[in-house]
Amino acid sequence: MLRTSRYVYFIGVVVLFTFIFYLVPRLQQPSSSQQQKGSVQQQYPPPTTPQNYEQQYNEGQAPTRYFSWLPHGEFAEQHEAFRNAIRIAYETKRIMVAPKLRLGHPYPWQPFDQLKRRYEAQDKQVLRELCRSGREDWRTQLEPCETLDEWMEISWSSLFNLRALEEEFGVRVMEWPNPAIPVDQGVVVDPMSYAANGSSIEHGAIVMQPAEPLTSPLKKYLSSNDLIALDAPFIQFGALSSAARYKTRHSKGQSALRRALNSRLFVTPDQLRPLSFAADQISEALGGRSHYSALHLNLRQQLERSEHSPQKVMEASVMEIFGDIPINQAVSAAMLVQPSRLADMVNHTGSQELLDACVEYRNTIDKRYPIYYLVNDVTDDPKTQLDLFGPLYRAFPCVFSKKDLMQWGRLNKDWAADIKEEEGDPRDTTKYEDVLAPILDILVASRAYSFFEIPQTGLTRFMAWQPKH
Repeated sequence: MLRTSRYVYFIGVVVLFTFIFYLVPRLQQPSSSQQQKGSVQQQYPPPTTPQNYEQQYNEGQAPTRYFSWLPHGEFAEQHEAFRNAIRIAYETKRIMVAPKLRLGHPYPWQPFDQLKRRYEAQDKQVLRELCRSGREDWRTQLEPCETLDEWMEISWSSLFNLRALEEEFGVRVMEWPNPAIPVDQGVVVDPMSYAANGSSIEHGAIVMQPAEPLTSPLKKYLSSNDLIALDAPFIQFGALSSAARYKTRHSKGQSALRRALNSRLFVTPDQLRPLSFAADQISEALGGRSHYSALHLNLRQQLERSEHSPQKVMEASVMEIFGDIPINQAVSAAMLVQPSRLADMVNHTGSQELLDACVEYRNTIDKRYPIYYLVNDVTDDPKTQLDLFGPLYRAFPCVFSKKDLMQWGRLNKDWAADIKEEEGDPRDTTKYEDVLAPILDILVASRAYSFFEIPQTGLTRFMAWQPKH
């Protein structure tokens, strides 16, 4: 009887294991019709464009998801907005639809509706037709005909290598051709303009939509979960220049992306050959890479607000320069120039012979002696305004501007002609050399030994990311 019970128990165990390992998996397999349906779902649809996302969504397909934003500010602010867009794209797996970079006559942050209207106004083809006809229009009120040749839009990929973003981090960038982004085709999200769009930065506070027009951004933000939860195929953000308003996770991927953006990716606008060639010309004229320093003086507002004379304002800036530059350069600048060709020409401000003497002195006598590439917001020819720049030239004789180098044939006067031919309409009368000058100055500074800006702006932070030579 015991043997029979053991035999029955053994047979039961065998049947049980057979059922577990054979029958259950077969019961879980889909039918042939289900298999066919599953294979269709796994065939990824071709990439869509924002113009057909609604049709794709209605057909039941998983839509490709996009987002864009409205630019504003100087180059550094627009660059910061693009960096924040990269973080958002990585976090949400959406495709970035990047508006073009505007250079010249920047406009400040505004609430979404005003920023949208401001962006829509800058279609140059429409503006030129309006200006030729002389018709009054809201666009020309925002973009006057008198300044039409003093600004331009240029695609980010013309200046930066954007392919590396997708190759290393899977961040895809689409750039809108003209006309401008149709910002009405999507869900609008802007925590700085709409109280309902985000959480309050002031914890516990109830932030209501203000009845009065906004004069400054609301203290609101979007969390990582908020960003990921946005379900519309196309999201239209307002301004993205504030990183604190769009929070992303502290993941390993985001940390790696941040390190790359702070050192090597999307940091040097060197993709336009004519720009890089012009920067090389300036760099060579000043002694070569790392043999000079870049000095940016933002003086206009100081001069307008100061009760002191221009010379007093410049003397204060000179003292600040002495306090900021490396101690070895400060000592060399403060000491008497040793017997040399430079000693004989030290008072010949703004001459080609002085430039050659400065480079020779640094190469053969004192490798610490400072040579400066000067950029300022008052005049393109500082040596003609010694009532303002005199104290600077007396403290640092070897100071030279872009205008100097063009006058002496060290830089081609029409260095942007090829860019105009490639990027613009042949009939375009935009002053490319003036409008692209900030990008050229950045490239020259990226080749320099050091960079100083007084007072500091977002450009100082941008220059800190440049690769070290």
